[in-house]
Amino acid sequence: MTPDHPPAALLKHPIRVEAIRPRGSEVVVRAEAEQLPAIAAQLGLVSVEALEARYTLSRNGERVKLDGRIAARLHQACVVTLEPFPVQLDVPVQLDFAPEEEVAAFARRNERDDAEIDIEVLLNEADPPEPIVDGAIDLGGITLEFLALALDPYPRKPGASFESSAGDTGTESPFAALAKLKRGD
Repeated sequence: MTPDHPPAALLKHPIRVEAIRPRGSEVVVRAEAEQLPAIAAQLGLVSVEALEARYTLSRNGERVKLDGRIAARLHQACVVTLEPFPVQLDVPVQLDFAPEEEVAAFARRNERDDAEIDIEVLLNEADPPEPIVDGAIDLGGITLEFLALALDPYPRKPGASFESSAGDTGTESPFAALAKLKRGD
């Protein structure tokens, strides 16, 4: 995180819940050219050439369902050669939102359940909803968060391979020497 730009401030795009139509609202979030260098620095990328998200939001009372995709063109540095190489991402996004109070009540209920159950794996349990803060959802922050999660933490340029010379030195391993001592060679 750069001190001048907290992550959410890099790409702000708040949308008020009351502005979302029950049958769905289409929203496009696009990073402007002057924002791209700061986003690249924030995410540890060589560069970001384009970042756009297309979302469909639908409202049911105070709850909101988000469905969409994030498209990005960027350059990452290869962990083997350290050379930049192009990457194109197409990231699906699906989230549910609820008022902060409802999300807090859900968390408290789960804390009580966790205190009663020592270890239980719930594989098919849905993720809890994300909070709606002050009646709005920041689609810019969501876009950056999902982009960050989609990035390969160890990017490798196509065709790059790590050549280890540790085993090719021709010297005997220390364990082979111990084996000889044990055998009495």
